Amino acid sequence: MALAIMSSYAPVRALRAQTGAPQPPVLTAFSINGGADTVSSSAPTVTLVHIVVGATPTEYRVSRRSDFAGAPWLAYAPAPAVRDWYDQTGEACGLGRGSHRVTLYLQVRANVGEEVRIIDGQRQLVPARVESNVLRATICARAGGG
Repeated sequence: MALAIMSSYAPVRALRAQTGAPQPPVLTAFSINGGADTVSSSAPTVTLVHIVVGATPTEYRVSRRSDFAGAPWLAYAPAPAVRDWYDQTGEACGLGRGSHRVTLYLQVRANVGEEVRIIDGQRQLVPARVESNVLRATICARAGGG
């Protein structure tokens, strides 16, 4: 099942080197619902709160898998809200029946100029993209409440 994404606003820091050249984006913090310990497994969305330094991201992806298999790159949102996030296959949280850990992985990427590529035999300028590190966050999804 694919994760559904919505977006909302949250501040994001972007830093540049003293030379003014864009630096690759770096995720320095990532949490689900602002670091809450638990959330109701029936909650329609969770919010991915994160801090990025370096180049301002243009795209992001989120996945339940660390290899991001099948996770598409989406237009960047400073605090994306993810629907269909719950996965009952996670290990139990110790909070009683029906509680499971849910882990999500986040990565961003930025355009840092242009590069020449040969496309259909022709030289074309395309965005030069650089990907960030990957961070993961885990939350306990509690059955019947959060």
